[in-house]
Amino acid sequence: MEQYIHTLISVDPEFVPESAQVASFLSELVSQFRFSPISGQRFLTGLVVAKPSGKLRWGTNPMTGEKISIPEWDRSNLERFEDVPAFIEGCTHYSVGQSGQWAGKDRPVLLFKTDGAPYDENYVCTVRCELRPEAVSTSAWDVEAGPDTRNVPTFGSACKDAVRVGIFPNPWTGGAIEIEDAGCARFWIEFEFGKFIYPKVTDSFEVMSPAIVLGAERCFRAKFAQGCRFW
Repeated sequence: MEQYIHTLISVDPEFVPESAQVASFLSELVSQFRFSPISGQRFLTGLVVAKPSGKLRWGTNPMTGEKISIPEWDRSNLERFEDVPAFIEGCTHYSVGQSGQWAGKDRPVLLFKTDGAPYDENYVCTVRCELRPEAVSTSAWDVEAGPDTRNVPTFGSACKDAVRVGIFPNPWTGGAIEIEDAGCARFWIEFEFGKFIYPKVTDSFEVMSPAIVLGAERCFRAKFAQGCRFW
């Protein structure tokens, strides 16, 4: 389990935000929650809107030799949050992200290194608002957590049924954590942090700053459950 991504998942699997709400939420992270934007770096590219291009890129599965297709995305770098709505209005599939960092007491969640020591450096992070045309699985498993004995659906795979319970791995024990109303969604928010740093969790992922969670719920006028995924 390398790159930790904390997720705020809409408890209403069919919730779709207004385009202006997405812009407002990212703007409020900067203006109210001291998220300092970073741009112009290889993996920290600033404010980016990504949408499927409709084209496919073909490759080969290195394990099986099978030909596979990967959807291509069009990406646009923007200068202002106010420009976001024009790029996503009417879209049903997008990713809108802002890269930056948090420092000191403004950090939105406490993260720890694999040896249990607090991670004391600034938290470099990319925050993304994700929308899909239909509800997808927001459960997640990671093979490094241990065998997937629960047959957890792949994150982002089609949600054939309205699965209400999300299943996630405890990064410290490898055990499964069940979260109500976190199994499927069209819309969720991702907070992608660094490699090999995780929050301390037991039987839930309610570790995000309550002020940020309430800010998201106020901005989107929707309720969110907390989960995670890894890549």
